[in-house]
Amino acid sequence: MRENESNLVFNIKVHEFVNKSTWNLHLALHVNDLLIGIAKANLGNSVYDYETVVAAMKCLKNEYFKAIGSPMRYRDGNLIFLPADQGIEARNEHSSVTQNGSKTAFEQTVAISN
Repeated sequence: MRENESNLVFNIKVHEFVNKSTWNLHLALHVNDLLIGIAKANLGNSVYDYETVVAAMKCLKNEYFKAIGSPMRYRDGNLIFLPADQGIEARNEHSSVTQNGSKTAFEQTVAISN
C-alpha cells in the first residue's frame, strides 16, 4: 500500500511467513523499508484461529500508530484515543513528586546487623 499524506509518501508493506512445522503465521510490518512491528497468529479453521489473526493485525496497526505518533490504539476490539499529553509542566511536577517520594522511602529504611 502506498499512502500520500501532506506530500509525504509512505510505502507500507506487510510481509507474511508461515512456519509449516508449527502452522504459525508470522507478520512483519515495514514502512519505507523500516521494520515497525512483528506479530504471530495461529492458522487453522476455527473461530479462535481467525481471532488470533485479527489480533495480530491490530497489534501491527498499534505499532504503526506508535511509529507515526498517532494517539489511536486498538484495545478490547475497539479503536480508542490515548489521553492528551499534559505537557512539560505536568511531567516536571510528576518527576519532583516521585523524587521526593523515593527520598522519604529511602530515609525510612533501617539496616539491621548482627
